[in-house]
Amino acid sequence: MSSLVAWIRVTEKKRLRVVEVDVDANAKLASALEVSVVPTLVLVHGPRVLGRLEGRATGGQITRLIREHVGRSPLLTSGR
Repeated sequence: MSSLVAWIRVTEKKRLRVVEVDVDANAKLASALEVSVVPTLVLVHGPRVLGRLEGRATGGQITRLIREHVGRSPLLTSGR
């Protein structure tokens, strides 16, 4: 999933801030975000968790998560 997250970081940098968190080094944050499976992608806006994907995710799953909560982007297509 890391290459997909890197792709999102680059293509959506004007709309999203992508941060990778080492759950071992940041156990309190991982606990606050209720991360129990690695990898986990958590979509957060302010103090609210908007959505999450646990375990390996496809580009389509990540795209749907973002579209559901952030809206459509010309860079995110269902084929990716």
